[in-house]
Amino acid sequence: MFLKIGELARRTGLTVRALRHYDDIALLVPSERSSGGYRLYGRKDVARLYRIQALRRLDLPLADIQALLDNDAGGLSEVVAQQVAQLDREIVQASALRTHLLAVQGQLQANEEPAIDDWLLALESMVAGTRYFSDDEQRTLEAHRGAAEAAAPSRAKLSELLHGLVAAGTPPESPQAQALAQRWIALLLEEAGGDEGLLMKLYAMHWNEPSLHALTGVDRASIRYISHAMAFARLQLYAPYCSKEDMATLRRHYVAHTDAWPPLIAEVRQQMMANAPPQGQAMRALAWRWQALSLAKAGGDAALHAKLQQAFRQDAALRAGSGIDEALAAYVGQAIAQLDGTPPLMNKPEGTQ
Repeated sequence: MFLKIGELARRTGLTVRALRHYDDIALLVPSERSSGGYRLYGRKDVARLYRIQALRRLDLPLADIQALLDNDAGGLSEVVAQQVAQLDREIVQASALRTHLLAVQGQLQANEEPAIDDWLLALESMVAGTRYFSDDEQRTLEAHRGAAEAAAPSRAKLSELLHGLVAAGTPPESPQAQALAQRWIALLLEEAGGDEGLLMKLYAMHWNEPSLHALTGVDRASIRYISHAMAFARLQLYAPYCSKEDMATLRRHYVAHTDAWPPLIAEVRQQMMANAPPQGQAMRALAWRWQALSLAKAGGDAALHAKLQQAFRQDAALRAGSGIDEALAAYVGQAIAQLDGTPPLMNKPEGTQ
């Protein structure tokens, strides 16, 4: 049984023009021609058309579809896998949009009409996430979104406390500021699922994105305040490993270098995730910076620096929220170990603070 082009178009919902185009590009060439030159489509032609339309639903270009069909169907498995991955990304994005819309819905139900800036800022914050996190990382964050939402009231209270401390001129070394910083970092780490790499990316996103500053009320000055308060809190954890003279040295130098660590850690992690060799030129330069900064925070005292290294390796409380996990520590350690003329005490990295 053969179908003329008009009948095939009617029964498939396609246009005659589309079928003619498929013939012109050799994507779907009819098996027969009538004596009058009319196209005649048989069972195999219809089966091929079915596969063409199925692949079209995957948003593939016609040239790619033709390549797949003219070869064996083995490539279809990869195509479907890519489509599944794309759908996963869309699900993550749709879920994020749903979360934002629920928040807006809450405002509307409370008779609080969101301003246009609120809508725009919410949209900007959604887009910001895609610039900092891979698809897998976004799925990780999405998996912990429930915990993040549950912590929203706590974060709001911390934000209020933060603004109060800053307005009152409370120094970051105060016990109140240190306690706030520790709780703040704990909430971020919970949102990151305990992943120190994600924690650093969250830090970078909140540092760089003005839309998030407006939405959260936490700008760069506030983030720096939290970072310095956390440095003072971590400084106290070194006390059991240091003498009084050591601690006096640390108080003069340790916190002063706090701001330099997050971007350096981010650069090193980027090299590690790109599988750059530890002995490569880019990583070599970062290793020199890491080594110099590590020694600088100890006031140039090599013996004190060695104590800090050992303490960081032994004490989990010092590592928590530092942005350095075991993989990163091993990676940068390998890079430092290969620097020319590196003293033995430099062969292991310590923490950010």
